[in-house]
Amino acid sequence: MPQQVTLSQVMQQLEAQGDDKVRQRYVRDGAGDNVFGVLLGKIRGLAQALGTNHALGLELWASGNHEARILACMLLDPGALTEKEARALLEPLSHPTLVDELVGRVLVHAPVAEALQTRWIDGDAELPRRAGWKLLAGRIARGLAKDLDVEATLARIERELPAAPYRVKEGINYCLVWIGLHVPGYTEAAIAIGERLGRWDDRPIPKGCTSSYAPEWIAAALALRRGEKTEARQAMESASAKKKAAPVKKKSAAKKSSAAKHVR
Repeated sequence: MPQQVTLSQVMQQLEAQGDDKVRQRYVRDGAGDNVFGVLLGKIRGLAQALGTNHALGLELWASGNHEARILACMLLDPGALTEKEARALLEPLSHPTLVDELVGRVLVHAPVAEALQTRWIDGDAELPRRAGWKLLAGRIARGLAKDLDVEATLARIERELPAAPYRVKEGINYCLVWIGLHVPGYTEAAIAIGERLGRWDDRPIPKGCTSSYAPEWIAAALALRRGEKTEARQAMESASAKKKAAPVKKKSAAKKSSAAKHVR
């Protein structure tokens, strides 16, 4: 990878690693049409080769390509972003995956994170509201929300989650779970609120994944901290072991004989 890599070179590499089936999945998930279909692992590998490159990151973001923007989230320098610049990156977005990548990889580390969090949580736009709650959760996990009124925040979560749009619900719920996991003394309070809010997400839980229901999510995360495995993880590992242990089917004698005759 040349040190002075250009936008054109990176875009060519991304396009070359695209897969049509992956592309179709991304499009179905709402990534838009400007998509190559590059798996996240390959984007990470490219990011490691490039290192932090704020200028290139901004160019990649400006391309509008889905994978280029994911890559940009891995190259941007959080300290170089003003509040105005950060808002210009996030507020036009229509895909929650990009919102989460930008928040989790860049904005949560930015000096302007708290100002963005306050603005977005108090706003009306759906995905910026999601971003605001996820920003708060990320700051809590990193010990950066030391002045947070936790009880008032929990009361707001319980008040606002039921009527919020679905994508905002996800962000609020994420913050509830992170308070339960990262704020000492508030685990039981977060679980109790989750129980009162109930199972607001009725989607089936993918195999091997944890429920989004806050009490179960918190319990699973705490179990992992203790070195315990969740039922979902145990089931997945058991299925994987059975698959590996399954006997390999041997070719029939007739097929072997036929093959031998063919060789002669």
